[in-house]
Amino acid sequence: MRQIREEDVPAFREVLDAVCRERRHLAMLEAPPVEGVRSFVASNIRAGNPQFIAEEDGRIVGWCDVTRGNAAVGMAHVGRLGMGVLIGYRGRKIGRRLIQATMGKARELGLEKVELEVFSSNEPAIALYRNLGFQEEGRKKRGRFVDGIYDDILLMALELKKPVRLTDPTLPSATPPAGAAGAPSVAAVH
Repeated sequence: MRQIREEDVPAFREVLDAVCRERRHLAMLEAPPVEGVRSFVASNIRAGNPQFIAEEDGRIVGWCDVTRGNAAVGMAHVGRLGMGVLIGYRGRKIGRRLIQATMGKARELGLEKVELEVFSSNEPAIALYRNLGFQEEGRKKRGRFVDGIYDDILLMALELKKPVRLTDPTLPSATPPAGAAGAPSVAAVH
């Protein structure tokens, strides 16, 4: 497991393309041209975005990246996760280790939340994300139609930093009156 380097682009693109061409796991059905991939990787490196690759016997077999949101529209605290592992290397905890390394770096960078989209038919990925603490935040029903098959798109996220809720003194209190169900008991305070 290591951060990607610009010289990894051709091999990374091959892996990306192989996963895309399965037509089941990624939004793209084939990888962009090498120059597009080179631009994406160079942009991540310049921005300090986490982009890890997994290697086995000198060959890239998987990746995981988080791209930060746009600060100009108030989204710099949120990152978007993308990942993939070659079919012959799945089920060996490579994806888990990639996500853990990437989330560690995302936390170091101060990201507060990481979001992802996953097709509802990708049950192994959904189980992995849930096991690592991601929670479903929404669903786009029939959000994808490829090869005559509809698939829902699950929206999932991992909170890296719990949000602080500010109270507004002009709004009614959300605390139930004493004695109401859920209200703190006076006896419990003693």
